[in-house]
Amino acid sequence: MSKRLTKDDLVKIPNVPTEELLIEEWDKTILIQGISKKVQVDLGRLINKDNADAFDYQRELLKACVIEPEIDDELIDILYKKDSKVVDKIFLAINKLNGVGGSASAEEFQN
Repeated sequence: MSKRLTKDDLVKIPNVPTEELLIEEWDKTILIQGISKKVQVDLGRLINKDNADAFDYQRELLKACVIEPEIDDELIDILYKKDSKVVDKIFLAINKLNGVGGSASAEEFQN
């Protein structure tokens, strides 16, 4: 029989899964992580803001999920000048890690 979850258990449980993603085209890896419920809620709220679009959502998703190297707006701008197939590969890996299929669109994380 399973033991009841305690507060101490909850504190010690890892927050989200992580994965080393090989970007074969560059012969480099990045470390990505899944999203927590808090991040999912924050991203959902972004969708409802005036003038926010799917690209704003994708930028915030990258900031939340790419943890090594740490991504900021400047690095995203540099990344977006690279091969779109590579960038899409990163989004697909993030979605897979989060249990979502397809491309990284805002609608996929809305409840």
